[in-house]
Amino acid sequence: MPLRRKKEEDPETTLARCIVLLDDIRAYRRKDPEHIEAQFEPLKKSRFRDIYDMWVKARPAAEKIVDMPLRIPGAKETIRRLAWLKVANRVFLIALIFFIAIQIVPIWRRTLGSEFLSGNGLILAGAFIALVVISMNLATVWDYRLRKKIVAYEEATMDEYAPAREKMKECVSKMMRSLAREIGRTKKNPDYYGLVLYFDDYDNIEVKDKWRPKTMFFFKKSYNHFQVVPKP
Repeated sequence: MPLRRKKEEDPETTLARCIVLLDDIRAYRRKDPEHIEAQFEPLKKSRFRDIYDMWVKARPAAEKIVDMPLRIPGAKETIRRLAWLKVANRVFLIALIFFIAIQIVPIWRRTLGSEFLSGNGLILAGAFIALVVISMNLATVWDYRLRKKIVAYEEATMDEYAPAREKMKECVSKMMRSLAREIGRTKKNPDYYGLVLYFDDYDNIEVKDKWRPKTMFFFKKSYNHFQVVPKP
């Protein structure tokens, strides 16, 4: 039986997804430039080739924003420690689950002995519980301190990074104009390309909804989300 060919995504959908990526960068939601490049790549062989060329020229500005945290003293080392701490936390958690499973799975209890979690075994299980709790809380503290440093640095360097963010805005506006023209040409329903963005100051958009996201279901964040559709 012949294999079914994977249905290719239409260029308009790819363009819409790339719009969200550059809006994220403008809002300091940093993405890997290589990941963004991979998303723009299909546009190279489509009728939106000019959009791909635009991204190639704008990429240095995006990379400047993405690399910004690494310029903060001590940030690179903290990010590396956090990565290793998260790996260690998973190892501790797996070990703890293993010890709990020993008491639940009968065949393991018969092999290791019903009193495995007593004496040294109990001490070892308690040690892994402590390690999980300590590593989780330490990661939370380091992450919180790092985020505070990044926010403070962002506020102190708004003027320095303003041109790079303005470049992202120009790119998104151009992409929105292209998407709106395509919708006008094909007569597709604009709602099909509904997007959730951080900003509402782009060309050829209609804002359908606006809200402030919450964290932990209660505390509102300091920025808005906008549900928008292209406006031909």
